[in-house]
Amino acid sequence: MDLHDHPTFEWVQFPEGHARFSGLVRGIMDEQGHETFAVEVGGEEYFGEVENVFLPNGNDYNIEIVSFGYGRRGDIGMPMQGRTCRVFTATQASDIQALTVQLIAAGIQFSDRPSLLTEYPNAHFMGQVSFSKDWTLVEDDRITP
Repeated sequence: MDLHDHPTFEWVQFPEGHARFSGLVRGIMDEQGHETFAVEVGGEEYFGEVENVFLPNGNDYNIEIVSFGYGRRGDIGMPMQGRTCRVFTATQASDIQALTVQLIAAGIQFSDRPSLLTEYPNAHFMGQVSFSKDWTLVEDDRITP
């Protein structure tokens, strides 16, 4: 798929579904800037936060998914609770993870990259995408007696 001319914030279609970068938003609780992305799950759009994690050289970086599952982009930065974030099944969380990794890989091909994937002569994305502990809420599907 040729993504060079793909608009930065438009949906990108993948085998598992579609996802998009959704830009910078100010958190309503912390008033900090948060880089965001969105994934459609079950016909609904959900948002997450993504950030650069710099390597020891202070220039090169990887990407970390901080949180995901907010029903409104403006809720990012709030505590992840059932009323602000959706709880997903383990299968849905796995699909969201795959879509997010594919979105990052697609974004580096855009001629107009999202700001978190900007590279400079001495600063490059090193290709790793990680997910923070408890990056999304997953329902407990264990059988209890």
